[in-house]
Amino acid sequence: MSLKIIHTADWHLGQTFLQKSRIEEHTYFIDWLLKTIQTQVIDAIIIAGDIFDVSSPSIEAINKYHYFLLEAYKLKVQVIIIGGNHDSASRLNSYKDIFKILNVSIVGGDLNNVGELIPVYKRGTTNAAAVIAAVPYLRDGDIRKIIEGETVNEAHGLFTAEVKKHYDNLLKQAKTNYPGVPVIGTAHLYVTGCILSEPAEKRMHSLVGTLGQIPSSVFSSGYDYIAMGHIHKPQMVQHPDNVIAKYAGSPISLSFNERNDLKEITVLTIADNKIAHESLPIPLQRSVIRFEGKADEIIEKIKLHEHSQVLPTWAEIIITEAVNYIDFNNKINDLCIDRKIEILNRTTKFTPINNQSVREEYIAGTDNNPLDNIPKIFTIRCEKKGMNEESIAGIMPLFMQILDEINNTH
Repeated sequence: MSLKIIHTADWHLGQTFLQKSRIEEHTYFIDWLLKTIQTQVIDAIIIAGDIFDVSSPSIEAINKYHYFLLEAYKLKVQVIIIGGNHDSASRLNSYKDIFKILNVSIVGGDLNNVGELIPVYKRGTTNAAAVIAAVPYLRDGDIRKIIEGETVNEAHGLFTAEVKKHYDNLLKQAKTNYPGVPVIGTAHLYVTGCILSEPAEKRMHSLVGTLGQIPSSVFSSGYDYIAMGHIHKPQMVQHPDNVIAKYAGSPISLSFNERNDLKEITVLTIADNKIAHESLPIPLQRSVIRFEGKADEIIEKIKLHEHSQVLPTWAEIIITEAVNYIDFNNKINDLCIDRKIEILNRTTKFTPINNQSVREEYIAGTDNNPLDNIPKIFTIRCEKKGMNEESIAGIMPLFMQILDEINNTH
């Protein structure tokens, strides 16, 4: 008789996408997940961090969270939740004793709650079929005392060593207290070498310090599976001793960077103390897409777009040339209405300036620059004010629109 566990993560309940609510998509996902629990006869579910998008989630997000836990209880499913870096540890932990009544175990993460062994049972049985070494998102100060004067490299090495020691201690306890059953670890961190959705996401994670520098070797070979969260792209993680470790990924696309990512949950099947895993794709309810190129290219791509999801498509427009933005926007707005596309973001991406003569003329204060060079001169002016490429691209459409209006009045 096998035990079946769902591994999921990074729900980010309450997230807004450029001021747009995600409640419809989260509702579709949770309802689909509950049906999957029934059809797959699931015994337990692991949510590996970032159940919420912010530490103080909206009432709407909290209600959706409570709805899932109550419905899961009705289905007699054991739920294990760990805190992520987006979650409030104190908020998650504050209701953990109450939620135990619903067969929900929560390890939110704080100085007194950084790891816990949670036995998992096949429905209707009393012997543990597996044990979860539930570890939440770990902050440096959670597991070691910071040493005054230590360098960044020293802090990184000490933190990594303590993370490994923490997982080793939990593994030893699991083997002692629950001999002969598989041990599943949880983790909410950024393992070195994992694949990110796009370079922009990689730049974001590079700013998170030690979170982006943890080797997979911190998970010792005694673990049978590591249920991971934090990276939104589902993937297996390479391990020197071939420990099975996987990021479940987020159930919905949380940014345009994730527009090409497949979304899924992982189903673990434990039989004869061995773990098998398979991916189940999550039905897509809304596409997020990016139309990039010259004006004519973008218009053609929009014409070719076929809408097939329940919810309207959310799109980002990136134009790579200077055009009459009023006319261009009017054209694409009309096309998008017929194709159930909502444009949430419009920006530009011009070729980096390499016209040295224009730059020199501007710096010298020359007044006879040709009109065609105005966008380049504006870009140079922004650079001199310390603006980066992304910021300049964000305001360029407005500048070009103003320029068009000025030209049309003369």
